[in-house]
Amino acid sequence: MKAGIYARVSTGQQVEEGTSLDSQVKLCMNKAKQLGFSDEQIQVYREEGMTGEDIDIRPAMTKLRHDVADGIITHIIITHPDRLSRDMTDKLIVCREFEKNGAELIFTDTEFSKTPEGILFFNIISAIAAYELALIKKRTIRGRLQAVEKDKKIMPMRVAPYGYDWLESKLVINEQEAEFVRKIYRWYVFDNLTLREIGEKLYKMGAIPKRKESPNWSASSIRRILTSEIYIGKFYYNRRKTKKVRGERTETGKPKKTYEYRDESDWICIEVPAIIDPSLFDMAQVQKDKNTRRAGNVKYQYLLKGLIKCSCGRTWEATAYSGRINKETGERKKYLAYRCPNLAPKKYGPEVKKCIAPSIRADEFEAYIWNLIVETLSDPEDYRFQLKENLDTNQHDFHTEIEKQKRRLHDKEKQKEKVKYMFLEDLIDQEAMKKDIEKLNRELKEIESEIKKYETLIETKKNNALTKERIEEMIKAAQKLLTSKDALAFEERRYIIEKLVDQILIDYTKAGEFEVKIVGALEELFGSSSIRLKTQP
Repeated sequence: MKAGIYARVSTGQQVEEGTSLDSQVKLCMNKAKQLGFSDEQIQVYREEGMTGEDIDIRPAMTKLRHDVADGIITHIIITHPDRLSRDMTDKLIVCREFEKNGAELIFTDTEFSKTPEGILFFNIISAIAAYELALIKKRTIRGRLQAVEKDKKIMPMRVAPYGYDWLESKLVINEQEAEFVRKIYRWYVFDNLTLREIGEKLYKMGAIPKRKESPNWSASSIRRILTSEIYIGKFYYNRRKTKKVRGERTETGKPKKTYEYRDESDWICIEVPAIIDPSLFDMAQVQKDKNTRRAGNVKYQYLLKGLIKCSCGRTWEATAYSGRINKETGERKKYLAYRCPNLAPKKYGPEVKKCIAPSIRADEFEAYIWNLIVETLSDPEDYRFQLKENLDTNQHDFHTEIEKQKRRLHDKEKQKEKVKYMFLEDLIDQEAMKKDIEKLNRELKEIESEIKKYETLIETKKNNALTKERIEEMIKAAQKLLTSKDALAFEERRYIIEKLVDQILIDYTKAGEFEVKIVGALEELFGSSSIRLKTQP
């Protein structure tokens, strides 16, 4: 027969001071002696700095439960039921487990008996403890949010974001780290370096990651720097909510948590000192999207992969078609091409509308776009003059066009309702109604396609809100390659296109031509044009 003393504290302060933990052990030890247990018959289970919620991740509690199951411990002595657990369900489960294995549960601060009254009292205490825990959490969170929203305080953090130091409830710029942040953005946007290449440069230059666990930089750390709005002066609080995964721990032994983002309306934005300007941040996000579009294991090289946007709203695919067999070599020639995914949609049914645009030969279209770029940049003075004119001129308001199309959409929806009403009133038969509805549905699809096109233009312009100086930097990098005596490699041409082109909008007309508009840094200089292209061989 042996008694197990279980003592638990949940805060680091209590662990360091030792008073609360030691006082629990002392009270339980006195109780054990009163029950006639000697020192040799008493085993202490100390739980230091462990949460009162999840009973399955506490090492000392797990050891105690195993010892009870093995018959080593016959009496469990605890100061109060909330030391056992603050979660009512956990508490009841472990109490039944102890009872099933024949162990008696004894509390020093409260009487407990297995009578109906005693069990009721125990459950009431457990419910109150669970309520108090939830209330404490609620008050703590509310207090923090008030301090953040009202006083603009930055709550203490284990590690401040790279480029900043936490000082007196504020984030202040760490100039040494901030300079590396600026370099990371320039390398990524203007030098087109990969995350791996950026990490290698940081290591060689002696930049130490914030946590200093290793001198090496990870791709996730660099990506976080390139996507966090804190570097343009926006620190968001209350963006994520955490939830503990019951019964699971991380590799370091801490409770495992899952994260999910709250609705944006719940976020609290605090202004902090900015390290980079918003236009450079936007360029980095555009570059990230471009890198994503061209990623993947591709057998052939496509200069415009991921850049062509159809009037139906889909991004064109890069593909290859088989031609005729060469009689001399016996090999079948391959033709590289671009096509809209809606040319052969994977969905079926009457509501699925195929795109009318045929696939086009990649070599011809790539040559057209490349020649247009070279021609535009061939005269530096000409493009600088046009650039100034365009930057000083108000851009076309695509929002007006969208509102116009939405009004059309609304009118067509009203017409559909009118047709249905006429059928219900026996003014038209079912066949006439079906024919009218099909016609209206086709028109609605066309209007929705127009809205998508203008929304694409707005989004692209928003991401490409560049200053004249930023555009100049991009063009200088492109011209440096263009003026090279050597023939440009595929990667160099792709680099130039990525810097100057965000999207290529393409619309197939009934006349059998493609209307092409380049959206990007110099879109007003490129203009729009109609061309005829070779289609699928």
